[in-house]
Amino acid sequence: MSALTLLQGAAAALSVTIALSLQTAGASNAGLGLVAAFFAGGFLAGAMLSPVQIMRIGHIRSFVFFAALAILASLSFTLGVSLMGWAVVQAVIGVCAAALYTAGESWIADATPSDKRGTILGFYHVIAKAGAIAGPFAIMSAAGGVAGFIMVAAIFAAMILPISATRQSQPEISTGTPFGPRKIIRYAPAAAVAAFSAGAVNNAVAQLYPIYAQAIAPESAATFSANFNAAILGGAMVGLWPAGVISDRVDRRLVIAATGILAGVAALGLALLSHTASEPIILGLAFLFGMGALSYYAVAVAHAADRARPDQATSMMAGIMVIWGIGSIVGPLVAGFIMTPLGATGLFAFASVMLALLTIIMFTRVVKNAEVTDDEKDPFNATQATSLALSELDPRGEDHNEQFDLFVSWMASTETEP
Repeated sequence: MSALTLLQGAAAALSVTIALSLQTAGASNAGLGLVAAFFAGGFLAGAMLSPVQIMRIGHIRSFVFFAALAILASLSFTLGVSLMGWAVVQAVIGVCAAALYTAGESWIADATPSDKRGTILGFYHVIAKAGAIAGPFAIMSAAGGVAGFIMVAAIFAAMILPISATRQSQPEISTGTPFGPRKIIRYAPAAAVAAFSAGAVNNAVAQLYPIYAQAIAPESAATFSANFNAAILGGAMVGLWPAGVISDRVDRRLVIAATGILAGVAALGLALLSHTASEPIILGLAFLFGMGALSYYAVAVAHAADRARPDQATSMMAGIMVIWGIGSIVGPLVAGFIMTPLGATGLFAFASVMLALLTIIMFTRVVKNAEVTDDEKDPFNATQATSLALSELDPRGEDHNEQFDLFVSWMASTETEP
């Protein structure tokens, strides 16, 4: 987990450094969106193809190989600014990131007892978020320059240490074949729409928020970017479990709609108040945005799992991630073009419109289609879009599971108390 936490930190730090460097070099917002879309395309390709490479040479060699490739790619940014060149390098780093997640998360899945998978999965999500929060702070003094890329490369290099020093045996990898998008839409259209929206909105914000932060605090863009990122991810850590627990008791589509409203209103506030509100208010809105926008993907996966047979759960969850990946390619491209005439605030204008559409579609689905019964529901479990291998760790694919996570176990114990 330590290596994957460093990976989260490196990826978060790299997005800040690339965005600020391109902005300083005079690149257009549409160009920044293009570079971000290339990363997402590489990530999706890596998620689909990397299991073959891992099965061929093993987890440790694969992890070291892709980490070394990520180091070289990060250092290549120091050779000079080229929009298309950086886009290609970002695609390479996207492939590396997906492969590193696949190797690491499949290892975690293999080493985790089946009755503890939910607990380990929830703990992993918290630790991973902590890494993503820390990354931009680690390179804050050098973000936007050559030193920033060198520091990112150093974080990628640090990932190799715990992996190469381990004495654990390498696991077998068995990633379920994902359902195609059309099959997901037929089984759970609401989940497909929510996954696409989550990819489009969250990846656009994750890759382009430093431009928004620079517009608000041009004199301290790196510092404010790190604070802004921490506020969003902090909101996600607070909002995820309540959203999941509520979705176990009511129609999950209503929970997706509610989180969409929360995130959409916060995004609208970020768009309209960017030049008038104080920094604490902007960070508070970012926190609320994270509570909503980064919570509903996991609820969407749970909704899809509700509509799948136990033997289909892994393939369903892997298919949902593919749809998320498609959205993560489209989102930055569209957001970048919107930001060209509107400026940095166009990022959250795009997010608010996408979230409004998501909310409308969820309410429409609730009216037209009946809710999954309580007997058919599987307990909610935290899920994030990182690799197809993560679907193997999710206990919803098990025929029998005694413990999904610590929060659900605590809820069950309180319900039995007099």
